[in-house]
Amino acid sequence: MHNKLIITLRICFILVLVTLGMLLLFRPAHTQTNILKAVFSSSEDNILVDLSSKFSSKINVIVESDSPEKSEEIAKTIFSKLDKSVMYTSDMNISEILDDYEKYHNNLLSAQSRRLLINKQYDTVEEKGLEALYNPIMPPIGSIENDPFLLLTDFVMQFSDKKEISNFAPVEFNGKYYSLILLNVDSKIALSPTVLNDEVKKLVDIQHEFTKKGVEVYLTGAPVHSYYASTHSMFEINLICILSTLFIIALVYFYFNSLIPLIPIALSIGVGIFAGYCVTALIFRDIHILTFVFSTTLIGICVDYSLHFFVALCDNKSGEGVLKEIFKSLTVCLLTTVGAFLVLLFANFILLKQISVFTITGLVSVYCIVVLFYPLIFKNTITKSGKNFAELFDNGILNLVFNKFRGILSGLDRYKKYITASVCFVILIFAFSRISFDDNIKNMYVPPKFLIKAEKLFAEIAGADSDISFLVVKGNSTEDILQKEEEVSDKLDAENIKYQALSLYVPSIKRQKSNQALRKQFYREKLEEYAVFLPESQRSKLINERYGNDFLTLNSNFELLKKNFLMDKNTSIMVLYDYEGGEINGCRVISLQKDISSQLKKCRQICIGLLFPIFIILYLLLSKIYNFKAALKIISPSLCAVLFAFGVLGIFKCPVNLFHLLAIFLIIGFGLDYSVFRFGGSRKSADAILLSCLTTVFSFALLGFAGFKLISALGTVVSIGLLSSYIFSLILIRPKNQNSAVEKI
Repeated sequence: MHNKLIITLRICFILVLVTLGMLLLFRPAHTQTNILKAVFSSSEDNILVDLSSKFSSKINVIVESDSPEKSEEIAKTIFSKLDKSVMYTSDMNISEILDDYEKYHNNLLSAQSRRLLINKQYDTVEEKGLEALYNPIMPPIGSIENDPFLLLTDFVMQFSDKKEISNFAPVEFNGKYYSLILLNVDSKIALSPTVLNDEVKKLVDIQHEFTKKGVEVYLTGAPVHSYYASTHSMFEINLICILSTLFIIALVYFYFNSLIPLIPIALSIGVGIFAGYCVTALIFRDIHILTFVFSTTLIGICVDYSLHFFVALCDNKSGEGVLKEIFKSLTVCLLTTVGAFLVLLFANFILLKQISVFTITGLVSVYCIVVLFYPLIFKNTITKSGKNFAELFDNGILNLVFNKFRGILSGLDRYKKYITASVCFVILIFAFSRISFDDNIKNMYVPPKFLIKAEKLFAEIAGADSDISFLVVKGNSTEDILQKEEEVSDKLDAENIKYQALSLYVPSIKRQKSNQALRKQFYREKLEEYAVFLPESQRSKLINERYGNDFLTLNSNFELLKKNFLMDKNTSIMVLYDYEGGEINGCRVISLQKDISSQLKKCRQICIGLLFPIFIILYLLLSKIYNFKAALKIISPSLCAVLFAFGVLGIFKCPVNLFHLLAIFLIIGFGLDYSVFRFGGSRKSADAILLSCLTTVFSFALLGFAGFKLISALGTVVSIGLLSSYIFSLILIRPKNQNSAVEKI
């Protein structure tokens, strides 16, 4: 009966894997690479993600030279070498736009002139007209006969105050000349990190080609940072993977005198990742790249399952006998890990939900392989170890420390023990009092010095050092959006706040009608005495002219403006410079850095809030399986490890970020296995625990040396936490059947 059940379960497991694979063929998943998609899951935050994507797909090329002609020439040469279908400039057809403006000049007024005309400050407008008329540098735009006050020239000139810079035109700064190329990356290319990196590499090669004596070429922009970060990280991760693999191979061979265990271990991990990917893809459709990073790391827990099986198999037992010996501990490890990650499903954080589903599915799959197939494949021992790792490590090196420590404690009376405990408690409080949190997205990435220099130079040349925020305007139509923008613009102009907006270039029809009326009234009051240089017939024509219902619209000449300012047909954005206020007229203000950091803070708080429920659930689960005292003993090493790891961060005043907190789930997942198997007390479990700890800590310790701050933060905390979890399990859990020198003292 038992054998028939096992056979049935094996068949069912295989059928489930095949079914998942078939379903994925008909419903393939997409990989999401935008890091903001991992932390912004609600629909109301889509605009922030879209904004970040729009403004992070720009690349700036800066050509530095001693002469303006040379900088402009090289900038144009560089641009000629680029694939315009991938990277292009955002220059508009100025001549055609000016033709449009001249055609509808009666409808157009600058914000300042409009305000003056509303307040009937006609003399001031007249003075401005005279200044423009006799300006020897700036020629008038349009016909003076049709626009004697040069109100159209004033309208166009207002754009020069809106922080606009031109492509290729040389700019002098600190004795050098700089020509800029402001590039936009094609949206499809921008969404494909691999392809984008290839295109940026071509641009970097061009940069090196033209950087020579007397000429310096700089690159700035998010894609450039991404290229250098990913290239450097890829090299580091590949090196770390090679070193970790070599270490695991050497350790397994040294212990088992064979490489055979590596084959089923690799196979089980592969099946676990496949099952986790399939289920996650079927549930979420889009899988974030960080889900793969964290979940495949978490599935590394399953290596423990295989190691415990093979270490026990070294005792000349059959596969069935080994399974009976470790089945309870193996099952408890699975239940506790699954219990911990089930809690993540209740977090309003899409990344945690995906990690939860991916990891739980993967671990259950690996557990099924070990329980259902290992006893069938490995019916007899594969090799004889003859090496007692744990005896050498625990009773040799560590017990020297433990014996000394316990000897000191045994020599203390109760009063002195209380003092010692109080001192440890004070140290812990001191460590945690020094902990600070860092949710600033900028501090999670430290760029190379040459990129910092380039970004600083661009900010100084382009005047882009202002604090930029975005005002989101929603309307039922384009006309409605333009009218709402103009209401906001009036308030911004009154407070002298610089901005960019679609309505600045193309006013709403309502505003154009209002401008016509203001202009008409102004002409009636001032044209006769001002425009004496015009024939009387022309003055009369201007005063009595009927403007009609022909208005400037967002035609094809303004396509680029629509692309820059319209997020969709019902949403536009206004770019605000150095604005520190809140929403205007009910329109939401978004500051990318502040809002992203705020969301990271929210995610961090969610992670902290989940820790207590996770430990409570694990404690209750272990209490049900064992008893309340045993549950406390098993869970204590992981709890102490978490406190110790973050105490170390506090002592060294290392700010805690979201990825430090995500490391806690790894510590719990890995560390609890050590305690469960040690409490189970099988004769060989200590060796398997030590093997698991060494391989895992070594891999994460290498990650701690990575140049990418997020990866190094994760690796450092996990390696400290797991090593301390192992040591705390040695101190706090002494199996009854383990007769060590420590227990005899």
